[in-house]
Amino acid sequence: MNRICVRKGEGAELVERFSQSSGLEEQPGFVRFRMLMQSWSMSKDGPGETDEYISMTEWESADAFFTWTRSDAFKKAHSRGRLDAIVSSQPCGYDVVLERS
Repeated sequence: MNRICVRKGEGAELVERFSQSSGLEEQPGFVRFRMLMQSWSMSKDGPGETDEYISMTEWESADAFFTWTRSDAFKKAHSRGRLDAIVSSQPCGYDVVLERS
């Protein structure tokens, strides 16, 4: 998961960048990708100066994810440089500990 904050109103370029082919779908162990955009918050601080997005990939295993990060497809997908609109980016990993349907 990568929590990405962009300058207010400048998220379209981020979404466009992520919509371009990255070779992700062909990677062994890849399950799914989702791009989430924050639509509301229970924060008492009110609306901030940024819009928040979550880039979320699901993998069969952490090993599959880290193998992708060392692949040529990953290097190519990240070779275009960082968008100027990005204020902060916080990649991190989580394991499912509880799931309900």
